[in-house]
Amino acid sequence: MSAGDGGRDARTMAGVQRTQIDGVPVFTAGGRQRTTAALVFGVGLRDETFATIEVTHLVEHLAMAALPRTHLRCNAVTDVDSTAFFATGRPEAVGAFLEGVCRALADLPTGRMAAEAGVLQAEGCGTGSSTVSALWAARYGLTGPGLTVSAGPGPEHLDEETVRAHAARWFVRGNAALWCHGPLPDGLRLPLPAGPRPARRTPVPRPQDGPVWTRTDAPGVGLLLATDSPADAALAVGVEVLQERVRERARHASGLSYAVDSLTLDLAADRREVAVVVDARTGRDAEVADLLWRTFAQLCADGPAPEEVAHAVAGLEAELDDEDAAGTELADAAYCAAVGLPFRTAPETLAAWRAVTPAAVTAALRRAEPTAVLTVPDTAAWDGPDPRVPRRPLCGVLPALPGGRRFRPPLHRRLLDPAARVVLVVAEDGLAHRDADGDVHGIPWSRVEALVPTDDGAGVSVVGRDLCSVTVHPALHGRRAVAAVLAAATERVHPSLLLGRPVAAVAELAAV
Repeated sequence: MSAGDGGRDARTMAGVQRTQIDGVPVFTAGGRQRTTAALVFGVGLRDETFATIEVTHLVEHLAMAALPRTHLRCNAVTDVDSTAFFATGRPEAVGAFLEGVCRALADLPTGRMAAEAGVLQAEGCGTGSSTVSALWAARYGLTGPGLTVSAGPGPEHLDEETVRAHAARWFVRGNAALWCHGPLPDGLRLPLPAGPRPARRTPVPRPQDGPVWTRTDAPGVGLLLATDSPADAALAVGVEVLQERVRERARHASGLSYAVDSLTLDLAADRREVAVVVDARTGRDAEVADLLWRTFAQLCADGPAPEEVAHAVAGLEAELDDEDAAGTELADAAYCAAVGLPFRTAPETLAAWRAVTPAAVTAALRRAEPTAVLTVPDTAAWDGPDPRVPRRPLCGVLPALPGGRRFRPPLHRRLLDPAARVVLVVAEDGLAHRDADGDVHGIPWSRVEALVPTDDGAGVSVVGRDLCSVTVHPALHGRRAVAAVLAAATERVHPSLLLGRPVAAVAELAAV
């Protein structure tokens, strides 16, 4: 099918045409001699599991590795909810790149899996250091966007069947869109495998009936808000006002912070997460957390001033007047088409912002307040923002050890090494562990995400969906403890969560 066979959609936005090529929606705009284009897929890190973290990224690397060497400016990126292949150059070169990507995705060079898994490890993108990732994990645990807090077992655990199945499900025509700024390549083809957009799972948040705060191992301070009305312009304006107030107070007035940023993630047409992240001078995280919460609470109580709302709207006007605004809108349109979200044009968004009143901002912030999650680094000496805002542990903490089969290190180890003063309990309904600090962590068998062998192959780490992780090792708990955990898990955990032959090898070793 040639460009334009799908027809133009004049409703998309001024100056932009919507066409269709080989069943893929294509958004185009002129204004440039050279072509910049991106093929976007509605799949990202949120669509994986703990056991398959990095599989989307590996598919992306394999597709790029299949292409011939070129001097074209091209690359690819895997994000939390999308994957894009993009290039800038002569139209014919960009067209060849896009067609090559499509053909590679239809037949991945899986013989390069070991090499590309090594490249991923060197790239080091799987990290738990992001404040935004910690916020998502505090809300969703190790599901959906919360998976970005973890590096997972590693791409070396992925097999060819898993990688090909992931590509066949997600990298299809019905889950793709293309945007092109500049001349659309003549005769462009997008020979992607046929297939509809997969049903995307919306993660279930942890129960919450009011604002909470928690400690994480991520740097910086963060505030997460949720709404079931992603088109709520009043909340968007309110977040802009919040950022401006915090920036003025934390950076300009007190020198506590350098950057105040926000990130919006739409998990579904009726679920939006908005994160506000503030960095802090070394040792001053508690002050920044207190300032962020007090500023947010004050806005919820009293609302913004009219001039603050006007300033936020003026900021959007300036952003939309930028010379790259057309390219940004093209990318937004393609992204929404790929992931199945409603698209709002820049004029529509600006009109909605201009109609926002201070009273509407106040109401929107108050609706979001019960969903608030405030995070602070676990190194901060802080007791929380307000007695009415309880601390919620990041993972599954229990008030006491449950009944069950107990395992402890030998007495002489416990006497000589404080770190060995731990207790492991293997129970009918789950695993529990009291650490050296006296905290009890529990993982119900129904909430196990994976069993991963330790690096030396002698023990196993049990990873829970609620962010608890217990490593059971013969050097600490004894071989019987490892055998008991594996025996219980084999009966109660789905086999796909027992990471293959390595776990079987551990079980054999433990039984010796």
